[in-house]
Amino acid sequence: MTWLIAILCFSTGFALGLVFKTAVFESQPWTVLRWNKDSLGYRPVGIGSRLFQNDRVTMSLEIDTSEFPEEGVVVE
Repeated sequence: MTWLIAILCFSTGFALGLVFKTAVFESQPWTVLRWNKDSLGYRPVGIGSRLFQNDRVTMSLEIDTSEFPEEGVVVE
């Protein structure tokens, strides 16, 4: 009986974790960027654009920096 309760609790927690993780990830303002060799930088990819195997692609997330301290934040 104890094993049944443990398995039920684990399964419920696992399922809730998957739902919560997905909801948090998808609610973020993600931007897909592709390397542009003409400007030597990443540029946003428009909706409906086609990405290919050898494209250099990254996803970015804009961060609100208004809460950063005056001296800045060190990236490690």
